[in-house]
Amino acid sequence: MFWQTPDVAVKPEIDLACWAVVETDKGERHLVGIDLATGAGQVSSAIAVFDASAMEFRTVSGRLYRMRDASHLADDARYAWDRWATFNGVQSWRDVTTEYKPAMEAYLRSH
Repeated sequence: MFWQTPDVAVKPEIDLACWAVVETDKGERHLVGIDLATGAGQVSSAIAVFDASAMEFRTVSGRLYRMRDASHLADDARYAWDRWATFNGVQSWRDVTTEYKPAMEAYLRSH
């Protein structure tokens, strides 16, 4: 595979910047962004739980993603998503990030 995210037991949390939430034709939602620790594009497994008060997502793999900004989807993140989607047979997808922007704005106001 082209992405090298360590196992969840090794890296249970990721701070994500320049992120988006995308929904696949299978109805799964995934996080796409830049891992702040590595600077690399990152695609999550499917989202299982969203905590709006903390701007955190837990995925089906058990990993916790903390959102750090939502200004735009970085080119490296988009590239990672395009590759991941092709590799995983995603036929179509849509960006649903706007559904999470009110929560991000409220989070930023409170921190």
